[in-house]
Amino acid sequence: MMITIIIVKGTEASMRITKEKAAENRARVVAAADRLFREKGFDGVGVAELMGEAGLTHGGFYNHFASKDDLEAAACEAIFDRAVAKIEQVAATLEGEKRRLAFDDYRRRYVSKPARDATAANCPMVAFAGDVSRQSDALRETYARGLRAYLDAFARAGSQGQGGAQVRREALRRFSELVGALTLARSVAGADPDLSDEILAAASVD
Repeated sequence: MMITIIIVKGTEASMRITKEKAAENRARVVAAADRLFREKGFDGVGVAELMGEAGLTHGGFYNHFASKDDLEAAACEAIFDRAVAKIEQVAATLEGEKRRLAFDDYRRRYVSKPARDATAANCPMVAFAGDVSRQSDALRETYARGLRAYLDAFARAGSQGQGGAQVRREALRRFSELVGALTLARSVAGADPDLSDEILAAASVD
């Protein structure tokens, strides 16, 4: 009886370790996809490259995801979770001058040269807006949910305690300007750096 108990406990421990390792490996694949999709786009990265970046074998992919579309949606969700968390920190700042300064700093960093020069765009809207409409239903829905959550938080961050349709429209306008400026600045940074700098300067917060 004692031997049987020991074997059962050992088996349970092994199963627990296996599940923990599987979760760790899945997280590694999502993290690799997070960066590569932002850098190269969804269609620019294959499963073999993703698994290699994660340090795992190609054959193990389907232990974690039903398809590449499944991974794309998971990575998109992770990217938006991070982006929304950052703007939520600003929205949670005390109202008044402290929140205004935090919001202005956030917008200033959004259109900064480091943001422009990053190999992989940190903003999921800049990274994916031109690509997502050609992807799977699951990915488009994930992106739409993430964008709505981000815009809701952005509107709260810039509202200074006010509400209403006009405040939201102003928030959408301001954010659209930021996304457009960063996208345009990134698009010409290599070919015409002076123009890229001019675009960033025009969008910067005074």
